[in-house]
Amino acid sequence: MRIKKLFASLFCLSALILASACSVSCSGEVSEISVMNWNLETFFDGEFDGNEYSEFKSGKSGWSRDKYKVRLERAASVIKALDCDVVVVEELEKKEQLQDFRNFLSGTFDFSKVYRHVFFAAEEGASIGCGILSRLPIENVSVHSISVSGKSGRPSMRPIIKATFSLDGKKLDLFVNHWKSKNGGAEESECWRDRQEEQLSRLIAGSLEEGHGVLACGDFNRSIEEFKYEKEGEANVVLKGGARVRSPWFDENGGLSSVGSYWYDGKWEYIDNFFSAAATIGDFKCHDSGEWCDSQGHPLRYKVSSGKGYSDHLPITCRVSL
Repeated sequence: MRIKKLFASLFCLSALILASACSVSCSGEVSEISVMNWNLETFFDGEFDGNEYSEFKSGKSGWSRDKYKVRLERAASVIKALDCDVVVVEELEKKEQLQDFRNFLSGTFDFSKVYRHVFFAAEEGASIGCGILSRLPIENVSVHSISVSGKSGRPSMRPIIKATFSLDGKKLDLFVNHWKSKNGGAEESECWRDRQEEQLSRLIAGSLEEGHGVLACGDFNRSIEEFKYEKEGEANVVLKGGARVRSPWFDENGGLSSVGSYWYDGKWEYIDNFFSAAATIGDFKCHDSGEWCDSQGHPLRYKVSSGKGYSDHLPITCRVSL
């Protein structure tokens, strides 16, 4: 197995802002940042390109530009309410949708609240990918996908995005993940999640060797109790490949929160996550109260037929420092 390193287009929109404006402070130095992760659930735009999932393929399905606009505004209201410096989203169709989000979120005279930096990556021909909205400059960015020799039937998988930020003169590497889902069978797809876990472990090891802090986030399609729990110092999870990281889902005694990020088959799953290494996670929250939840705190998934709902995942947030 080898890792193929790819680069996608980072488009920085700072030219649209006054040159004297700063995303966080005019010195450019921040001691911590807030990060939001949210799987938006098949968030297609209002154009029909033929690559969409069946329920979004044409106007006959009930999907439309008007429904997209409403759904976009609705999701943007959640991002605005949670008010994080960096927003990571999964299951977005196109990079242009990040600009759509930015337009909905730009109605402020406080330049520190503007998401001036955006990035999107997906495999060629894939229906969905992952994106980043950031108030802080993204200093370096790369995209890492898996290529497996001699293994037929490789499914479409989202690459891992590596984005580097500066905090107090130190470097933080943010890894964005959306691992292979269990659709079609958990056991049949397990080997691909294993490979993605090993890939992330290697990338984390590389960042630590460079003296960078690490925050990995995303939809791992693997609930936190499926990872190897092993408490040692600040770390409480050992990834396949050997990287030791910390997940905020676990308390000091290895217990789990009573609320997860994904409600499936009558129980909570903890598949959306933050993993840290050489970095400190604080104020971790799974947001089970808000317009995006039902009365029981479960996520209100989006339904094309009615045009109602948000996502089948809850957003999670944290603060990270080095």
